[in-house]
Amino acid sequence: MPHKRAKRSVREKNRAESGADLVPGVRKSIENEEIPKGAARVLNAAKIQQDFAEKKRKQRDEADGAGPSRKKQKGSAGGQNEGANALRIQPGESIGHFNRRVEDSLRHTVKEAMQSSSAKMRRTQKEEQEELAQKKAERKAAVASSKAAKSTKASGGSDDDGDDEPPSKLKVKSKPEDKSDRAVPLRRPETKHDGKAKEFERVSSSAPKRLNDIVQAPPQIKQLPRKAKKLAAAGGSPKSGISLKDGVLSMAQKAMMEEERDRVIRLYREMKRRKGST
Repeated sequence: MPHKRAKRSVREKNRAESGADLVPGVRKSIENEEIPKGAARVLNAAKIQQDFAEKKRKQRDEADGAGPSRKKQKGSAGGQNEGANALRIQPGESIGHFNRRVEDSLRHTVKEAMQSSSAKMRRTQKEEQEELAQKKAERKAAVASSKAAKSTKASGGSDDDGDDEPPSKLKVKSKPEDKSDRAVPLRRPETKHDGKAKEFERVSSSAPKRLNDIVQAPPQIKQLPRKAKKLAAAGGSPKSGISLKDGVLSMAQKAMMEEERDRVIRLYREMKRRKGST
């Protein structure tokens, strides 16, 4: 079959007949060889440098005024070569390089569009501010005119009350207004808190006052502690009082307790006095 490889004997016979020193075929020629873009840039360096020098020379001529202006040249070139300069991917060009080329070609258009939109926005904002300022000025003028009209009316009324009025009007006096016709202000109904103080009493002292800082006497313990009655019964006490004072056995013990109570009160007050002084 034609798509199958020939036998080795046939291949060796064809190789011997064709020889070794042959011209490369069309597919293997240097013109159609696939080489990287970097290598192609190196091989075509002379042409690239020549194009760059030509571009610089044209820019210098345009700056000196020898040639047409850049805007006119761009406009004419865009009108003539619009179809020729269509953005199309070139043979052997990568997608990334093509995208960069498209962005470079559209950058100027995008910049012009942004500038025009920003200018339009600024113009719109300026018009809105002017309109607001005009409305504000009109409002102020209306208020001023109304005030002026009121003042002129009041001054005209006072002038009319003078000598220009006829005697019939001068003799007529306005009747005094009845007090009952006036509006009586509403009074708040009385409540139970009306006569009481609104704030707490204040003491003029720099030292802060806390709970139990000022004590007249220590508390009196009237209730017996727990199990006191049981302990008294176990000790053989004939009397079980309902308070500590009632449980005193003798007058000497009572006097001793009173002395101890006075001593504790004195020590407690001295301690509080020392704390207050510090």
